[in-house]
Amino acid sequence: MSAEEKTQFVLGVYFRTQAAIEKYLGADGLPAWTDHVATINATAMRARVADPADRARDLLTGLASMLDVYGSEMVRTDEPDTTTLDVRRCGIYDYRERAQAQGVELTLKRPCEYCVDLHHRTAARIGVEVTHELGERSCHWTVQVPGGTTERGRL
Repeated sequence: MSAEEKTQFVLGVYFRTQAAIEKYLGADGLPAWTDHVATINATAMRARVADPADRARDLLTGLASMLDVYGSEMVRTDEPDTTTLDVRRCGIYDYRERAQAQGVELTLKRPCEYCVDLHHRTAARIGVEVTHELGERSCHWTVQVPGGTTERGRL
């Protein structure tokens, strides 16, 4: 099995597992699951990244890494007081369509329903302010970096 085939296999297992969780929990149970995952993510991030400013940036690093696996088109911009992620084409949509064509039952209308909630909940747990704007198969995220020029005045 090639490296690409292994990647696609693992991605398929992850995607199908997430789809099954969403189906099993349904709309009423999914927020509790998302809250649980956000707590795990925040705990791991605090253990791995000591500096609050680096943790703020790491929130979008994790999102970008996940989106990259799905072949998304995006641009990351880091400034002293903010970090942004401009997702011009979310590859999760493409993957969802291929998975659905292969028989995977999708519960959520858009992947954004889980992704947005998860990242806002994770940000809240690490004490970071995050905003987002959704487009059609695209999104834009901005994270305020603690200790940046907005909080300290201009350098």
